[in-house]
Amino acid sequence: MSIDKYSSVIFDLDGTLYDNKGLPLKLVLADIPNMWVLGAERKARKNIKGRDYRDAEGVYDALFAEMARVKRSLTVEKARQWYQQKYMPLQAALLRIYFAARPLAVELLQAMRARGMKIILYSDYGHETEKIDALRIPQDLFDGIVSAAKMGGLKPCQQSMQRLMQQFNLDAATTLYIGDREDTDGESARPMNIDFYNVKANPNAWDELLKAFL
Repeated sequence: MSIDKYSSVIFDLDGTLYDNKGLPLKLVLADIPNMWVLGAERKARKNIKGRDYRDAEGVYDALFAEMARVKRSLTVEKARQWYQQKYMPLQAALLRIYFAARPLAVELLQAMRARGMKIILYSDYGHETEKIDALRIPQDLFDGIVSAAKMGGLKPCQQSMQRLMQQFNLDAATTLYIGDREDTDGESARPMNIDFYNVKANPNAWDELLKAFL
């Protein structure tokens, strides 16, 4: 991996800066009475991903409306309340108890910063700062911490990526996108000619990334 060309890096959060294996089951077990609501969220998220809603309010209005559509016993207001007051805080709480950043993740970020690279965290979910804190990754290692929803559309929404690039003044030719999913992270990067590195591409992918920068 040649790293000299890069002056900025975009990191996905879930599955990338920490291994999220087992998180879905823990979310279900921690909130069994609402597991049916979680199922509606997963279906609704899949249905609206990639679409441009211009801002976070538009994204969440669409998400909660779609949750109510796929599960007719669920109201928009109940979906909103569950997501904001239960689901997202629960994710952060579970991360703090059961999960940790990938080995040498903080050292990797520090090495990138020492090279003068601009580092942006780009999560597909909200509560991104709370989750970073739960993983004990210092926020000041990032030049920006944002969610796809705040950019106006869930990954792989191209308008969201364009806004991200513009907001942080990033050049596609010198930016590396590091994620864990081809359908969301990869498809966010490739249409804009941004190099994509998948930390789950092979069992040694994370080690290869560390070797390139450390």
